[in-house]
Amino acid sequence: MTNMPVTDQQSPRVPRTGNLIKPTTKPRNPTNPRDPHDAAPARRSRPKAAPPKPAGWLAYLALILLTIGCYAPIFTSDLLWSPYDEVERSAYQSMESWTQAWSLATIRSEDPLTLTSYFVEKKLPFDPATSHHAINLLLHITAAILLLKTLEALKLTAAFWAALVFALHPSALPTIFWSGFRQELLGLVLLLAALFFGVRNRNARDFFMLVVLSVLGYLLHPATLLLPLLLGLCIFHQNTSLHLKDYNRLLPLLCLALFIGVWTQGGRTGLEIGFSERIGIYAQNFFFYLKQGLMPFELALFHPFNQVQGSKVSVQNSFLPFLLFIPFYVLIAINYKKAWARAVLLGLTAYLIVILYGLSQTGSFIDGSLAHEDRLHYIALPILVALVICTAGGIARNMGASGKILCYFGFTVLAVLQVAITSAFAYKVSDRAQMWYSLSEQWPDALIPKLALINTLQASDEENKILSKNEIINMLISILDQQPDLTEVRQLLARTYRGEGQNTNALRQYQRILRDSAPSNEFLNEAADFYQKLGLDYDATNTRERITTSNSTTTSTE
Repeated sequence: MTNMPVTDQQSPRVPRTGNLIKPTTKPRNPTNPRDPHDAAPARRSRPKAAPPKPAGWLAYLALILLTIGCYAPIFTSDLLWSPYDEVERSAYQSMESWTQAWSLATIRSEDPLTLTSYFVEKKLPFDPATSHHAINLLLHITAAILLLKTLEALKLTAAFWAALVFALHPSALPTIFWSGFRQELLGLVLLLAALFFGVRNRNARDFFMLVVLSVLGYLLHPATLLLPLLLGLCIFHQNTSLHLKDYNRLLPLLCLALFIGVWTQGGRTGLEIGFSERIGIYAQNFFFYLKQGLMPFELALFHPFNQVQGSKVSVQNSFLPFLLFIPFYVLIAINYKKAWARAVLLGLTAYLIVILYGLSQTGSFIDGSLAHEDRLHYIALPILVALVICTAGGIARNMGASGKILCYFGFTVLAVLQVAITSAFAYKVSDRAQMWYSLSEQWPDALIPKLALINTLQASDEENKILSKNEIINMLISILDQQPDLTEVRQLLARTYRGEGQNTNALRQYQRILRDSAPSNEFLNEAADFYQKLGLDYDATNTRERITTSNSTTTSTE
């Protein structure tokens, strides 16, 4: 028998020992339960949370009705373009025709859309003040709805509550109520509308709407020139990447913003103040806007500006408000891959970008003195509100069912408080006498609010509801101490003294008026009757002779 050739020589198999099935975890060391080499059990991947559901029609209806009800008291006011406001709030006040709003020079320096709207509202068959306030409130509600749509497009939590808190915010009321601030309202509407179409970005129609709304916004409000930066932040929040192809649609917006910005803003000049003083004003504005946005308890149409404080703040201390945000950015940089970090980055950076417009502006009281105005923060207010509310909503959502209950309860309580505060503020400004009284209390050295209050009380006979006779006398004396040549105010003081039976003080005022001015014949008759009542027949006769002389002079002149 021949031996077959062996091609492959196989080695004998070695039998396996130990566990035949590989365990998922290593056995624990009984002698060392904290052995670092022990394998942890395999973690299950946490399912991604579903995006928040969009608001339904009931939510939109509640938003609209609550906002209208909250601001309803302003419709009882007939104040429109107050004659006591010595500051020109809009170029409309010096225009005669709407065609002037569309001249090339006006388009470059003013807002033609807002100016045209003022002429249009004059043609409406309604009360002018009611039409003015209704249009402003409609724009505010539109801004709140667009804020809701934009937050939902970004898939942010608590979008409805953020929109509702903004809609009911009490610091928005001065922008809606006082004449001449519609540019802020319309500017915010265009900014949010452009952001919505830019974030949604479904087709060519959305891009076309984005470009059109952006151009209108650039021409209307300086803050909208920052739209490309805001949209870039939104794109980063959505894509979590920095691929240039995702930002290609920003190039035409950026070019248009640069061109229109140089054309419209190139010739404008601000206050001629030093660098350190300007930085101090920025810091004071920043603290004021944060306080009004987060804790709006001191409500007024105009807030006094502390010029002494602004001038004393050093340059180093002026940067402190901005340094407070450094820890937040460090935390964001560590967790930038997480959704909450990108959302906070979006809100915080967007707010700091948009608020630059308000920081660089200085408000004016009705007499022209420096003041804080809530309307300069209006266009940045929804971003601050969304940052706080959406962050709180996200934290509550991660807490599960208990967090959801806490979220609804907390936001409901906040909305109820806002309704109460804003409604009370709206009622106070709608009462003209109460409004002027509040301004005279907040601006004790200002003459115009006191004069407006006195004239309002005299016209409405409501002295006893707000001021007593003695308080009126003290206020008139305060006015005359500042401007002794106001003959009409001195006449009112003389009549008030006479009505209170203070004949000696009244006589002193009558004598000064007759000595230092040439009053009307009606007042001369009044003074003569008063002299005769006091038994001063000689003075009464001389006063009546002045009437005869005045009539003779008028006849000869004719």
